Amino acid sequence: MGNSPSGPRFLGNGNYCSYHIQLDDAATITVTKHQQKSELKYEVDGMTCTLFISRSLERNSGDENISISLTDFYLNIQKYTTLVSPRCATIYVSVKKERKSDGFLCIPLEVFDIFSTEGKTKQYGVSRRGEVETEYWAYGCGTRMGLLVTEKKKKKSDEEQVYVATVAHYYVNSSSGRNRGGDIGFSVVVKIGVHNGVLDFSVDGPVEHPSSALLYMIQEVIRTGTWKLSACPHCKNIQSQSRWLSESEGNDTTLPPPPPPPRYGGSQNAANMGRFNGDGNGSIIQANKINFNKWWK
Repeated sequence: MGNSPSGPRFLGNGNYCSYHIQLDDAATITVTKHQQKSELKYEVDGMTCTLFISRSLERNSGDENISISLTDFYLNIQKYTTLVSPRCATIYVSVKKERKSDGFLCIPLEVFDIFSTEGKTKQYGVSRRGEVETEYWAYGCGTRMGLLVTEKKKKKSDEEQVYVATVAHYYVNSSSGRNRGGDIGFSVVVKIGVHNGVLDFSVDGPVEHPSSALLYMIQEVIRTGTWKLSACPHCKNIQSQSRWLSESEGNDTTLPPPPPPPRYGGSQNAANMGRFNGDGNGSIIQANKINFNKWWK
């Protein structure tokens, strides 16, 4: 699908252009790229969500830095009333590698509800499994939700240094109920590590998901306190069907295999060159503005 919003690895290290996608009358995606900075912006019914990634090098010390910031404005619709108040969830993730270090530090910092602190609008949890530490922040109201996850892998559980980190953000707006705007759901996954002694990262996304699948996934993360990349039931179902199809093709049978599931989002992306360098894709968006229509109901 040439006009897929998940075509480019838009925040990776490839030389991709900025672009703008019109999802429907009420929703857009805009990507703005600079040499060391990239910005993704969702806009639904006048409310914006911005994901910003930048990298820098400290000249004196030689320390390397990657900064990820999320700012998400949404409407808080109170139960049993017609009152609607704006809210803003803000989360920062700071990644720093010292010059002679093999690992790096990954430190998240949260600032929630700039406009209002009333009500329960966020969920926070930490899960530790051996040398893996997972933190998540869920926020939003009703069917307008967001989730940011950081997963840090260490060689030893008592070490501060991290050798691989994953930062994932999920954005979902369902037009059901009292929510306004488009019916959309997207994910962005940033993987960070040290490659040839240099702090580097790759980005997969934005990948579109059914809003119902992401709402279910966020509730499950809140309920269980755990997260993994295959947590979205929509993506997991596609992977299972693809695996079943591959096994069926290998069997000696006269029955034709079922049609392959529609491939979308990250499954369209070509393999990266190198472990952390995102520079290849089979469906790069070249236009400045693209109209995009969903293929599911």
